[in-house]
Amino acid sequence: MKYIILILLSTLTNHLYSQKVLYAELNENNWDIYSISFESKTIKRITNDSLKDFQSDYSKSQNSIVFDSYRDANTRNIFTYNVYNKEITQLTKLKTRDGHPVWSPDGRKIAFQSSRTGNPEVFIMDANGENVEQLTFNNEFDGIPKWSPNGKRVAFSSNRDGSPNIFTLNLETKELVQITSNESYNFIQDWVSETEILVITDVSEKRQMQILDINEGSTKTILTEGNVTYARCNKNGQIVFTQKAISGEINVFLIDYEDHIIKQLTNSDNEKRFPAFHI
Repeated sequence: MKYIILILLSTLTNHLYSQKVLYAELNENNWDIYSISFESKTIKRITNDSLKDFQSDYSKSQNSIVFDSYRDANTRNIFTYNVYNKEITQLTKLKTRDGHPVWSPDGRKIAFQSSRTGNPEVFIMDANGENVEQLTFNNEFDGIPKWSPNGKRVAFSSNRDGSPNIFTLNLETKELVQITSNESYNFIQDWVSETEILVITDVSEKRQMQILDINEGSTKTILTEGNVTYARCNKNGQIVFTQKAISGEINVFLIDYEDHIIKQLTNSDNEKRFPAFHI
């Protein structure tokens, strides 16, 4: 009986944690990071700095949020926020643009985009900011990295063939595979599984989400009313995304990619970006 109760408590705790989303919001001419509860709609302000705090990602194993910020001399760098003690640690300190940080599935590494070598490239580093490794070497834009569920590959977007397309890089073999090859707008958002990725692309003159099978090339479009600006997914079959409405407002929404039921999480005139599950 005690064992069953512990399982139920663990399941309930995981469920409650899964009901939060991080996002950046423009409030009083400055960006900060917030979280919102799915059920209660309770909003919590995570950061409060006079300079922009932007994209964030949460690691359950580290119990930390990684985010990019302009708080260091107004230069974009990467920081972590410990959820337990609220301590903020600066990981990168260069006078270049380091952004789009994402945790590896095991929380040991962080992938990010940096212009430290000239143009934006993809890098990885340890969770403490050490052992930085450059993954891409190209004269055009390479960025917005996303880890595969097993942590063995990184997907990223690149302009190396003239238009935004998606590539994957095997971290062990360094094998580079081009996933999309067209003139449409193709930006990686997340991995749905080891063989499927979530992308934003052009569909009927709108920016919409698609789930793309990288082996078979098949796609499943997820239609929304507005233009989708950013999206992330979780292993429970949910996608959190921001979309720009006809009125110009950008809010945070949740959708189940099986039944396509959309739930609006935020409802204000303030612009919002970069939602991510706070699991």
